[in-house]
Amino acid sequence: MRATSARVVSGFARVALETSTTSTSTSAAVAAVSSRALASTSTVSRSHGLDAFVDANRDEKTFVGREWSARELRGKSYEDLHRLWYVLVTERNMLLTEKHLAKTNREPMRAPQRMTKVRKSMARIKHVLTERAIEEAGGDEKKLFEMMRLINAK
Repeated sequence: MRATSARVVSGFARVALETSTTSTSTSAAVAAVSSRALASTSTVSRSHGLDAFVDANRDEKTFVGREWSARELRGKSYEDLHRLWYVLVTERNMLLTEKHLAKTNREPMRAPQRMTKVRKSMARIKHVLTERAIEEAGGDEKKLFEMMRLINAK
């Protein structure tokens, strides 16, 4: 990924954390962010592929949204949950890189509460998937075990 992609991904997670399910769908939010991010692309060093792990808006004051609630996630399809999971994993990796850079430079990490919000959202996605697995499996413990293995896979 290049710096442009990092900006888009960071924007995805921000919108994913801000967007309510009642106002817009996940795919619409992703499309809106990607078009906005691509329109505001500046010239950034593209020397290596690790730019995706650094917040492109590092020098700007960042508005931090909220985490997803389980209630909102219950209304999402499996595909939407999968897309949101990927966005959150990418954002988590970027935040871990930011944390490491801040530690290396002996400065405080900007908005450390973002990591907590990403973790909570990811945990809630797993919770919603677990609820669905229990309901779908009914009383079949083998099926439930297999579904739980997939949900909790590393």
